Amino acid sequence: MTGVLDWEMATVGDPVMDLGTTLGYWVQEGDPGALQVGRFGPTTLPGSMTRAEIVDRYHGRTGYDVSGIGYYYVYALWKLAIVLQQIYFRYAKGYTRDERFGGMIHIVRMLAEVAGDAIERPDVA
Repeated sequence: MTGVLDWEMATVGDPVMDLGTTLGYWVQEGDPGALQVGRFGPTTLPGSMTRAEIVDRYHGRTGYDVSGIGYYYVYALWKLAIVLQQIYFRYAKGYTRDERFGGMIHIVRMLAEVAGDAIERPDVA
């Protein structure tokens, strides 16, 4: 065996999709409150890059066309919302009892709202 991939999280063919996924998880200062609560890392601390800065650096180092990054960002937000929705569904149906999952529905709704707003913009602000 030479490697194991999580087929659900790996992409083949479009490396900008992986950048979009990174941006979907990246919460920055000024993002809505529910996203702040659901963030996975210290991306809002002073000195952290913004999503736009990440895109600029990625483009500068790879040369890939990132002019359509808004599409990839929206896709990543919807994908994350779907993952969290299925976790919440399992909790709501009683298949798991972890109380942390009960509040995920609020993050799902916020991700859907942010994705809807982002559809109107070509950037990742």
